[in-house]
Amino acid sequence: MNSLRLVRTTHPGVSDVDVRMMERAIHLARQAALNGEIPIAAVVYRGDEIIAEAANNREAQADPTGHAEIVAIREAGKRLGEWRLSDCSLAVTLEPCPMCAGAIVNARVGRLLYGATDPKAGACETLYSIPMDVRLNHRVEMHGGILAPRCVELLRSFFRERRAAQKAAKELKKKSA
Repeated sequence: MNSLRLVRTTHPGVSDVDVRMMERAIHLARQAALNGEIPIAAVVYRGDEIIAEAANNREAQADPTGHAEIVAIREAGKRLGEWRLSDCSLAVTLEPCPMCAGAIVNARVGRLLYGATDPKAGACETLYSIPMDVRLNHRVEMHGGILAPRCVELLRSFFRERRAAQKAAKELKKKSA
């Protein structure tokens, strides 16, 4: 963690530690992209201590639940020896989907910080507001848009490269037919 730099934040309620944890998540997401995974990563932390961290591993594990948030929450629970993470924060590069938002509520995560919003599956503020739903037994303090431009560009470049590779493969297949 010594390689993470101090960054001043303009988000109320978001500390320099929170920003550093998001930077760590971005680093992990880049690594995931190199492994062919969609570049999304999550870090569970308490204070400035990282409890667990993970990137998407759906492809590598052939696991539809292999979202970064789920993997990191599961590991945090194991490491702490309890499923309640109420004194922990979770930084994730993309707004969680309904499955992950539900896991965040069920794990009683204290704070959620995310980078990019997700117009297709965002379940925290964009399409749904699961972590703040008063019908549920836990509400999560949320802060969105943390280092959003970096998170968005990471996803955009990944999918741009993926589309280009698919197009090239399709054209090669045409030529060899």
